[in-house]
Amino acid sequence: MLYSFILQEETIHSFQERIEFLERCLNNANPQDEIFAEIIELENSRLISLNKLIEEVKKLQYKLNKVLQLVKVLKEKVQMDQLSLLLVVRYNFLLKEILEQCCEFSFIEHSKGVFMDMIVSTLVVYQKIKKEASSVTYSQHEKYILTETRKHVIQSIIKASVQFNVFSEDFFKSLELEDDITPKESEAMLISLASTKKWDYVYRKLA
Repeated sequence: MLYSFILQEETIHSFQERIEFLERCLNNANPQDEIFAEIIELENSRLISLNKLIEEVKKLQYKLNKVLQLVKVLKEKVQMDQLSLLLVVRYNFLLKEILEQCCEFSFIEHSKGVFMDMIVSTLVVYQKIKKEASSVTYSQHEKYILTETRKHVIQSIIKASVQFNVFSEDFFKSLELEDDITPKESEAMLISLASTKKWDYVYRKLA
């Protein structure tokens, strides 16, 4: 079921709380605070800009709000039995954006715990996509779009995991990923295919 690809709202809210905590630390003028002191030290070494970090946090909060809005729409579609492949594709690409933006915080030692839940949760979504895309539930063109989408997602998971030292290379090898996880289709093309159903194009690619 496509809806199984969606993170629980509780997980998203939990991540929001962690981001808000990080924002409070960034805006805290007390150098005695351990995280703030670390950030100031990094800023003094010119590795980061405090203003840039605050800006990145605001962007993350905006994207998380978009995720929550999309989850609500997806729930409504499920209730009406109208859940579309397009919404699921858009949702997964939004998670990809969030993961890639998280890498901006990888050099802050205390940020690892803040972002680990999002990395792990997105990995679970990836595994569900992999399982469903290999089932008989979906047509050939739907499987193609799901497969290409998960290639984009797994690359972001790997990048974030390496940045935060969450999972090792051996761990990803144990997932039995495809030999080639380089997407054949761009994000824009996958969204177009999911929305306009240009299946002739897909079948030519599969031939």
